[in-house]
Amino acid sequence: DTLDNVWEHERLGFDGYGQRYECQVVCRDGDRRTVAVTSAPLRELGRVTGIVASLHDITDERRARDGLAQSEARYRNLFDTASDAIYTVDAHGAFTSANEATCRLVGINSEDLLGRGLMPLIDPDVADAVRERFGAALKGQSQRFESTIIDRAGRRKFVSVTNTPIRHGGNVVGVLGVARDVTEERAQARALELSEAKYSNLVESAADAIFTVDEEGRFTSVNRTLEKSTGRTRAELIGKPFVSVVAEQDRDVTWPIFARTLSGERQRGEFRYVARDGVYRFGSIITAPMIEGGRVAGALGVVRDVTDEKMLVEQLLQQEKLAAIGQLVSGVAHELNNPLAGVMAFAQLLMASPTIVDDNRMAAETINTEAKRAARIVTNLLTFARQHPPTRSAADLNQIVHDTAELRRYALERDNVELVEDLDPNLPLTWADPFQLQQVFLNLITNAEQAVSGTAQRRIVLRTRTEGGMLVVNVEDSGMGIAAADVDRIFNPFFTTKAVGQGTGLGLSISDGIVREHGGHIRVQSTPGAGATLRVELPLTLPPQRKRGSEADHARSVLVVDADAELRGTVVAVLGAAGHRVDTSSTGIEAFAALRARWYDAVLVDLHLPDLPGEELYAELKGRDPRQAARVTFATDRTDRTDRARVESLTRATGRACLAKPLETTTLSATLFAEADA
Repeated sequence: DTLDNVWEHERLGFDGYGQRYECQVVCRDGDRRTVAVTSAPLRELGRVTGIVASLHDITDERRARDGLAQSEARYRNLFDTASDAIYTVDAHGAFTSANEATCRLVGINSEDLLGRGLMPLIDPDVADAVRERFGAALKGQSQRFESTIIDRAGRRKFVSVTNTPIRHGGNVVGVLGVARDVTEERAQARALELSEAKYSNLVESAADAIFTVDEEGRFTSVNRTLEKSTGRTRAELIGKPFVSVVAEQDRDVTWPIFARTLSGERQRGEFRYVARDGVYRFGSIITAPMIEGGRVAGALGVVRDVTDEKMLVEQLLQQEKLAAIGQLVSGVAHELNNPLAGVMAFAQLLMASPTIVDDNRMAAETINTEAKRAARIVTNLLTFARQHPPTRSAADLNQIVHDTAELRRYALERDNVELVEDLDPNLPLTWADPFQLQQVFLNLITNAEQAVSGTAQRRIVLRTRTEGGMLVVNVEDSGMGIAAADVDRIFNPFFTTKAVGQGTGLGLSISDGIVREHGGHIRVQSTPGAGATLRVELPLTLPPQRKRGSEADHARSVLVVDADAELRGTVVAVLGAAGHRVDTSSTGIEAFAALRARWYDAVLVDLHLPDLPGEELYAELKGRDPRQAARVTFATDRTDRTDRARVESLTRATGRACLAKPLETTTLSATLFAEADA
């Protein structure tokens, strides 16, 4: 090809035309060189007789030029295909070049962008900062910063910018800029920041204690709840072993939980920890391994305070035990109540007889007293074991204290414990829940009983007084007293100084709660080695007054509806001796016949009639004669759980009272007519 090209140029030279061209020549050593040829025709007598040519070796120049062209081509390719925006601006801030990525970033094509100023694309909020950066680049300082631009469509974009000065002849004539769109990255970073903030807020506001530990079981993070629970600040906890907040006696069982967690297993457990007030509380813990780089680097723990839940469980167990006692004695009570009522009633009739001799009167009084004692023991057992909804009534603290003492008297006498009752006979009634207060006094007496065990002088004194408008009940014992360090803690749930298996630590806590609900306090007076006194202070709250009709003291008419012939006879004898007229019916049918025949000032209805339940008799009577139904009082001798629920539901629905058998014959008349007249 080169030879043909040379011959063509030579032919044109012989035709009289000068030539300039390039070609390659082969040197003797075989090296190929590029030469620039200039030739001109030689003329003699008007005709071309030859050619004169000069050759200039341009091999090195050609290679340098080709290299520059290739370099420029590579740069242009890199410039045009780069994913980052690459552009140049002159000293006035106008675009002199821009690649395709720059055009996409600002939404303007290349033709429209060249010659346009840079600053109109900058977010006005950051324009001053960008001008300052641009000025620094024109002074020869490279700049790296983040900024915000607004593209043609009005979208705000975050960009990371690098500005480099362009120099020519030692002077800065412009700026080379490289910008990367980081809008999505910043949005992701913001989303991550918000997510972490939410997670942090969630952890910090959680009611449970949340923490992390390293491979050695040392705290690396704790939340606010853990600080509050332990009474230690974050700075005090970080770096400390987790077991430092665990009760010392539970550390041996708590550490294996973390050891198994650090081996990659999730774990659950329970332990006691020392709260900020120095009291032991129960915590339920869940742990999970923390995996980093494919290995366990620590553990995450969540602890929930379950002290209150454990107290409720213990209370439930106690209630179940009491319910079991109630079911056990209910069968005995059912068989004893009616005979005891008959014995008491006829003993009272004998005592009231004007013809009875003194010896027989004393015998009758003994029969009546012992029958009452037997009935009271059964009633007290049923009362304490039975579950009652909180109900306030006129309460005699002396009677409650005495009845409670009777429950423990035999056991105390068997253990040679002297029980002394010093009760104020002028103590007024107060408005309270007698069943709850009986539980309080039983707990205090039981604690005193355990306090005097193992001492030489075993003595418990129960005192009642009125002081400063408060009713005061003191339970004093001759035990070893209470340590000064324990006085402020004995009312805390689960705190106990007794041996394992001898107490739950809930008795005083429950008692304190009951007394506080009544507006009172339990105070402790103790001298180590000289016994202790637990002082119950209750406000004197007068019972609401009930209006009574003026005819209450006159002879009244009563209908007794009960299948038990002995009970009917007892009521007839007791109320008849008081001058009242008493009719009886053994079935519901007989009762309706009597009610159709006349009006009764009071109607006593047993719930367990042979032909229909007492509540059905009441409902039918209310439909026929609402005024007569308002004179009904119910009675029952059954104490099982189903019957108790039935009685509670009935009394709530009807507003009528339900008397428990055996009936208290000395107050039966007043009770019946008070309920009827209410």
